[in-house]
Amino acid sequence: MKKLLKLALSSMMICTVLAGCSNTQTPVQSDYTYADTIAWDAQYDVVVAGFGAAGAVTAKTAAEEGATVLIVEKMSEGESGGNSKYAGQLFANGHGDVEKTLNYYKQLAADTDVPESMLRVIATGVANMADTLANDFGADRSQFMSWTGLPVIGNMSPEYPEFEDSDNISLDTIHQGVSDGELYRLLKKNVTDRSDKIDVWFESPAVQLIQDPVSKTIIGVKVERDGKTMNVRANNGVVLCTGGFEDNAEMVETYLGLSNYAVIGALYNTGDGLRMAQEVGADLWHMHVYEGGFGLGGTSFKVNEGERASQVAVLTLNDFNQGSLIMVGTDGDRYLNESEVVRHGHVYNNGVWENPQYPTKSWVVYDQAKADEIAANESMPEQFRNQVVSAATIEELAGLIGAKADQLKASIENFSNYASTGIDLEQNRPADTMRAFDGKAYYAFEVLPEILNTQGGPKRNENAEILDVNGNPIPHLYSAGELGGITSSMYQGGTNLAECITFGQIAGKNAAAAKEALPVYTPAAKVESTPTGLGDVTDLKNDAPEIETADNEYIGSAEGMGGTLTVKVTMDGDKIAKVEIVSHSESEGISDPAIEAVPDEIVEAQSTEVETISGATVTSKAIIAAVEDALAKIK
Repeated sequence: MKKLLKLALSSMMICTVLAGCSNTQTPVQSDYTYADTIAWDAQYDVVVAGFGAAGAVTAKTAAEEGATVLIVEKMSEGESGGNSKYAGQLFANGHGDVEKTLNYYKQLAADTDVPESMLRVIATGVANMADTLANDFGADRSQFMSWTGLPVIGNMSPEYPEFEDSDNISLDTIHQGVSDGELYRLLKKNVTDRSDKIDVWFESPAVQLIQDPVSKTIIGVKVERDGKTMNVRANNGVVLCTGGFEDNAEMVETYLGLSNYAVIGALYNTGDGLRMAQEVGADLWHMHVYEGGFGLGGTSFKVNEGERASQVAVLTLNDFNQGSLIMVGTDGDRYLNESEVVRHGHVYNNGVWENPQYPTKSWVVYDQAKADEIAANESMPEQFRNQVVSAATIEELAGLIGAKADQLKASIENFSNYASTGIDLEQNRPADTMRAFDGKAYYAFEVLPEILNTQGGPKRNENAEILDVNGNPIPHLYSAGELGGITSSMYQGGTNLAECITFGQIAGKNAAAAKEALPVYTPAAKVESTPTGLGDVTDLKNDAPEIETADNEYIGSAEGMGGTLTVKVTMDGDKIAKVEIVSHSESEGISDPAIEAVPDEIVEAQSTEVETISGATVTSKAIIAAVEDALAKIK
């Protein structure tokens, strides 16, 4: 008994020390951080996810700032590089003039809401890109080449020559060659030359960010490697350089509205960084923006799933975008100018170049003369020739491609008329690119919209910090490259690589910077609460309110548009003396005419058989029904 009493007294003393045994228990203070609660498998100052151009520049810059760096890349070394390796290796060059470059990029952004501070960052980067590549990455300036004025690629140098200060913009390469991976190899070499400061893990995808639950600081990354999930500590920052989501069919359908498409670039950009950033509360921007192909509406021959696009035309006229040929959608209607030299998949529409609204399926339709030209010039790649269908009549062809015969016939006949008159009343196609169908036979093959890269992703600021939904930086989290790119409307070729380099340098420097210590980790206190439950608190008004009435006053209710509407009817003998609406939940403005007029009309008519108010019919009927309910209670 004495022992039990002693234990009870001890418990009481403990309760006194620990906040007097109140409903809230004070948490035990620790002398460690949340990072100390995780078993780390590796530790670096900076972790970079993705080994394309942005990842390479970020890692190189962070290493030069004195940080130890790890690059985690989900593909093998041979498959790494992302779009940076498959791109044309062209960079946008603003030739040292930041203000003219800024003016050009403001016009590219059109009316979209991009902070000028962000546009100035990319403008500064583009204006100084030649110097940056030569001075910071060792490119041989004497080998640089401008493509302005040259065939094909010169069409993008600049891509928007009608814009003010466009003559200040060019597309350049670091040597005389394109689409050969040369720029990416230079950037990669800047990483491999610093192997004493940078580790690279291939076939090791980042799968989840590790976040301090109190400060929301990103403290590391979960990485899958050799069949295991590893916790990798990042002392100063994590930089997401994982590219876009063009290879994720679900995301493409959700954000871009495309269900059938072909990818021009890398086949591994599956939105990994987008997903990880969303999980830690990142805001998103530019999710609808993407760049496409370079001819015949930015389309590809129909490739198999998992294969790269095969472009029908590239920055010039050929057998597939002029003559007796049109492109139609699912029903058989034309929907774009087939001969227009598209700008990274963008077509002209009322002052802005934008991606076409592609139908579910698209078909190239042409006549016998065009078929003979294609065969004679061997214009169609051999692997796609068996996809061509042919018919003697338009009706038969419509059946083969699933189009509506009358609409397909109208499209062909209208186009032939336009070719004869030289004026395309539908799509403004130039007269010299049109030729009437000969009517001898009809051919068709399916094409797919192309995606070069997506621009959307987590929103970043001028410091390359990823922002949360309230506009605040998520501590220690950065991004560079096409993941949340700056392009919001029209795109100048070479900007993506320039952006990889510009924001890669910013992200690398800021991620490498020493950071404040994490806050001491304090487990949350246990609390007791007394929550309300169903029926305790509700704003639904299912019953008429309690209203005091005189002997000659009666209450009635009925359901209006917004809920219960209650009236009080005052009688003077057998006459209706007054109708008063005592409570309602109708929409302000819409219901006002009925509330003001209907009660007086009932009194004047001495009847509920009155006209309802146009635009407020439901409220009018509710008032009438409520009055009838009140009158029914007269004994």
